[in-house]
Amino acid sequence: MTARYITWATMALALAAQPALADSDTLEADWLYLTTQGSWIERSVELTKASETLPLPVTDLSASAFWWQADDSNLLLSWQAPESSDWLMEGQLVQVDDWPGSWAVEAVSVSNLVLSQDGVQRALPEEQWYRLSWLAGPQTEDAFELTVQQQAAISNAFRYAWFDGSLGAEVRYSLELEAARPTLRQQLVLHNNSDYSIMAPGYSFAQSRSQGRMMLARSESMAMSDMSVAEPKAGDSAGQATLQSDQPMQLPAGSHAWLTVQETELSAIRHHYRFDWNTRQSGTLPGRWSLTLISDDDLPSIGGPVQVAVWDQQVALLETHYQPQQSTRSELSLGASDMMTLATETLGSSEWELVLTNRNSRSAEAILDLSHWNNDRNAEAGFSLSVPAQSTQRLQVRLNDGQLSVRPL
Repeated sequence: MTARYITWATMALALAAQPALADSDTLEADWLYLTTQGSWIERSVELTKASETLPLPVTDLSASAFWWQADDSNLLLSWQAPESSDWLMEGQLVQVDDWPGSWAVEAVSVSNLVLSQDGVQRALPEEQWYRLSWLAGPQTEDAFELTVQQQAAISNAFRYAWFDGSLGAEVRYSLELEAARPTLRQQLVLHNNSDYSIMAPGYSFAQSRSQGRMMLARSESMAMSDMSVAEPKAGDSAGQATLQSDQPMQLPAGSHAWLTVQETELSAIRHHYRFDWNTRQSGTLPGRWSLTLISDDDLPSIGGPVQVAVWDQQVALLETHYQPQQSTRSELSLGASDMMTLATETLGSSEWELVLTNRNSRSAEAILDLSHWNNDRNAEAGFSLSVPAQSTQRLQVRLNDGQLSVRPL
């Protein structure tokens, strides 16, 4: 790390104003609106002075990432980053032009410094501070602070919120493929990559940054602990699927929380391989592998990455994405796979033989979407069948009077 030296010529005499919230402090919020891109943090306060400074612990802010409301909206709001406070402290070493070596700061006042070296003390008055230089600590980004000004010192209910990209959450899923009772587990992972801890009487999650406002739950007191985050429940707001908890939560700076939200037992998992085939096809096609999840209960209504657990000493995990479809049925796409293939043999101008090969240790369904193009005319046919494990199935395809027909051989 490169050392950073401060000279008096680069710094004002007055100590910089302290931020309304130090990095190590805990921010108390009214509600935390989590999204995958970050979080809206909502706070409320009763203004009683003509000018008040409020916490706004972000290092970058745009107008689109800020919102406010007041009973009396005749206000002036401004935000800025506090000036860096690298002023001297007792015991700190400094250098003074034309003085040999380093000197320790013994006392600091607004107009005088007392410095010492080897038991010798010297005073350095304000008019000589331009001769000072010293090694500063690591450079950090100071948080913003919000100043609210009103025309008179009146009581005024004020609410404000800002978007912080360092606080966020994501919905993830896990599925044990070989379990006796396969279960789709919905999980919420919270991330606090900010420099401050946060407390709130509740939180919600929606995948979109533009969240609808939800009913706030108030809490008179909250027990302090390293981390406290209750599992949320499914809901909806402003046309979006949400997760919400009205229990007090605390998320320390730099921490992460992994919560199981919902476990849905599946009544069946069906393996499919889909093929798009046309009469000009030659060679061998890999299948597009997918799993159909079927449940007696409603499946989750929020999409997210899913880890399909195998752990059979051959494959650890398969990664894909869960997307809500039918209420009790959804399909997971796992990409192209050579575990089931479709080969084509042309028998004549209007006849083909298709060979399905299943290399899996389980039976799987093959779904064929067949087509034939002749100038501007298109013939289509669909066909599906179950192919036993480690076996081959042959099909005959014929084109008669512009129509495709399929039958097993």
